[in-house]
Amino acid sequence: MPFAFPVSLEVAGRRCVVFGSGPMARGRAEALLDAGAEVTVIARPHEDGDLAGAFLAVAATGDAAETARIFAEAEREGVLLNAVDDPAHCHFAVPAVLRRGDLVVSVSTGGRAPGYAGRLRDELGRVVGPEYGTLLDLIGTVRAELRAERKAAPDGTDFDQWAKRWREALDHDLIGLVRAGRTGEARTLLRAALADDDHQEAVA
Repeated sequence: MPFAFPVSLEVAGRRCVVFGSGPMARGRAEALLDAGAEVTVIARPHEDGDLAGAFLAVAATGDAAETARIFAEAEREGVLLNAVDDPAHCHFAVPAVLRRGDLVVSVSTGGRAPGYAGRLRDELGRVVGPEYGTLLDLIGTVRAELRAERKAAPDGTDFDQWAKRWREALDHDLIGLVRAGRTGEARTLLRAALADDDHQEAVA
């Protein structure tokens, strides 16, 4: 399977280079800018040295020979490259992405059928609404609070037990509460479900 290891990259503050001047190049440049990258767009033909100091690059030139030259430099410089519609000259595939706040759902076909990935992304978007981003914010806040509390007063819970509590806590219909505007109740339920056994008996 091509591009078999899915990963989310931190590009904020890193130099990223986009080759090309068409809509695809503009779209990739805008996505990188939105992620905080320092983006250089090169609309002229590639020259050796264009990738100096780069972390990541996108080739959207529509010219197979130029893409091959860009790929050769990326290989030499250790730069991750995505070449639009040219999987043989890619180090990674760009998935179709659904965003709900900090929640990111990506769909990839390994570069084989990007249109299909986009269709599936749109179908997911009809199911995964903005309330999922709200719930993520709630979960993240509660998790940070509980981590701070556990450091202040360790309860002896090991990682496996803590992970089990999280799985059980998330089995509750938290998304239903958030969808109904009952975020406070969702927060109370989540904290109770994650509490130690003595606390759970107290709130039962």
